[in-house]
Amino acid sequence: MDGLKKGITISVLTLQFVVPILVLAQGASDPAVSDFCGVITLIQRITRILLVLLVILAVVFVIMAAFKYLTASGDAEKVKAANHQILYAVVAIAVGLLAGVIPVVVKSIIGGSEGDCPTVLKS
Repeated sequence: MDGLKKGITISVLTLQFVVPILVLAQGASDPAVSDFCGVITLIQRITRILLVLLVILAVVFVIMAAFKYLTASGDAEKVKAANHQILYAVVAIAVGLLAGVIPVVVKSIIGGSEGDCPTVLKS
């Protein structure tokens, strides 16, 4: 029963952070999905939202691991598990940030700007 309460608490806390982000993510004008460039723009928006969610969840897991670390009471196994959880969360944050930076770097190298549809795909 304790695991169920913990899962419900984590779900509620996650929703408290996720729902406001999703509401703010809705723009005043939705992209026209009538052509391929509109699909690309929609995919970019979804990717940005998922990236933000990944970072938020990773930070939540770091906080949970820190709590686990503080309540370990010197138990070596609990400390080791908390260290692994912190390591995995930091790796998740790093991968998420790299996933957000790589498209920007590639666009700057090939000379594209934000929101441009690739010139090959324009008709």
